[in-house]
Amino acid sequence: MAVVDQKRIARNTLMLYIRMGVIMLIGLLVSRYVIKILGRDDYGLYGAVGGIVIAFSFLNGVLSSACNRYFAINIGKNDKVALHKIFNLNVTIFLGIGVLILILSETVGLWYLKCKLNYPVQRADAVFWVYQFSILSFMVNMMATPYQAIIVAHEHMEVYAASSLIEAGLKLIVVFLLSRMNADKLVCYSMLMFCLTLGMGLFYFIYSKTCYEECRFKFYWNAGQFKEVVSYTGWNVIGALSGIGRFQGVNTIILNRFFGLSANAAWQVGYQNFYMNVNNFVSNFTKAFNPQIIKSYAQNERDAMMKLVFQSSKFSYMLLFFIVLPVFIETSFLVNIWLWKVEIPDGAVLFARLLMIVALIDSLSYPFMTAIQATGNIKWYQITVGGVILLVLPVSYIAIKLTDCGPVIVLWILIITSIASQILRVFFMKWQLGMKIRMYILHVLCPVFSISVISVTIAAVSKHFLCSGIWQSLIEIAICLLATGFSVLFIGMTRTERKHFLETVRKITARLTIRRI
Repeated sequence: MAVVDQKRIARNTLMLYIRMGVIMLIGLLVSRYVIKILGRDDYGLYGAVGGIVIAFSFLNGVLSSACNRYFAINIGKNDKVALHKIFNLNVTIFLGIGVLILILSETVGLWYLKCKLNYPVQRADAVFWVYQFSILSFMVNMMATPYQAIIVAHEHMEVYAASSLIEAGLKLIVVFLLSRMNADKLVCYSMLMFCLTLGMGLFYFIYSKTCYEECRFKFYWNAGQFKEVVSYTGWNVIGALSGIGRFQGVNTIILNRFFGLSANAAWQVGYQNFYMNVNNFVSNFTKAFNPQIIKSYAQNERDAMMKLVFQSSKFSYMLLFFIVLPVFIETSFLVNIWLWKVEIPDGAVLFARLLMIVALIDSLSYPFMTAIQATGNIKWYQITVGGVILLVLPVSYIAIKLTDCGPVIVLWILIITSIASQILRVFFMKWQLGMKIRMYILHVLCPVFSISVISVTIAAVSKHFLCSGIWQSLIEIAICLLATGFSVLFIGMTRTERKHFLETVRKITARLTIRRI
């Protein structure tokens, strides 16, 4: 009978949460100076062109989850021989996918870059080199994915967290070097980011090869397994491409085409620094749950798996809401402090707020994705959900053509398609895993809806009575945190969850006190 390792989940969750807090702060600092050094237009241009790395991070993320599925299942079965074989097969497949995307990038992608992308003609050379460095960065990330996945599958989150912190620190060095360079800043930034990506990719490769016996690559071929893995990975690629279209497609195809680099810069501020930062909190939090969900499925412990899915979905939302509410209420104040003496792109504040709503909706979905991935039956899931997600592109195009709405209409369409895709995931969970929708509503939706309504009401009322100013904004942030904290503790958590949480806090406090003494 499967035993869910709650202590390991709690420890890994804490490490990943601390990791993301530090990374978010460093990321905001780095972004501030990058915007200042590059300027608004070049920053928007990097978002439209160099954003291919950000876009394909979705592809790496989905492919990584595919690896995690096979790795975690074999680790759960304690089958080291099968684990070694499936690892070797995945590395071979990733190499093939990487070469295919490289060919498409240097043909179709290059054509779109030269013929369709909206940018000043005098920046053509810079755009070309940014694009090339972005492709190289993507290729490195692609080949590092199986090595990252094996670390996560083994639940060695301390390694994953430490490497990510090192990467964040190196980004500060990148900004320092960029400020000292006299050549084209945009090209230099792209080159330095590629060097950073290459260094981190080599780290994952060397560490995994040294510490895990199954990572010693040896060519392995099995036609049956290849067909199974390629089919599974192929459907995941379709899902990943819908994610790329959803965000990078909106930025590069819709916003750039109709509204130019100013809209790209506003999107980049909202997406890269707000959506990605808060969303990474959730995606890294769920990394602590994902191996246990997959292993529970592999051991046919469906009740344990569903309990983990509900807990992960609920806590993902609550952890994110705790961050999002004060940031949402005081976005303008925080952006003005963050970008003090830096030109703020028009619409950046509104973009940031609406993208944080998208992140909240998405936070409920990650455990569902993991559970459905565990079944291996993902064909119709990827086609249906991916198709709904991609509707944001044609619907946005038609809405802009037929109406006089500004770029904000794209964000509202993005929110609507996010809600629709989550509804579809609920029905797929019922169809494939027998999830009871009533139980999902009771254990997940009711708690998150309750804490949202109560916290937002308190925040809105206090905001109404407070005047504008620095101290008033700080008081409002404190009120939001307190309202959300108490709502989560006494409404969002069950009695058992609250007891475990308070015990964990006491233990951490006791340890810190002993260390001080």
